Amino acid sequence: MTRRRDLLALLAQGPRTASSLARELGFDRRDIEEELRHAVRSARAEGHDLTIEPARCKDCGFLFSADKLTKPGRCPSCKGSRVFEARLQLTPPPGEAGAE
Repeated sequence: MTRRRDLLALLAQGPRTASSLARELGFDRRDIEEELRHAVRSARAEGHDLTIEPARCKDCGFLFSADKLTKPGRCPSCKGSRVFEARLQLTPPPGEAGAE
């Protein structure tokens, strides 16, 4: 399997953060966002649904844009650095027998 197929397989197993995917697949944390964006485009083209739980500030609850797939450094609202990372999960297209 290719690296992006491995990435999609992990996302189909359950919700994951970009950092956890980078650790599991041996990606550099700086490169995971580009790999994720490409894999997401490919998955959507195949009919998969991607659920993104956006990053959120632990202090004030500020929700970041769903476009931000990696962990933000600081909250633009309260300037806090305690931020929950975005979580992604892939759902196979209806009728596909790949669900485990």
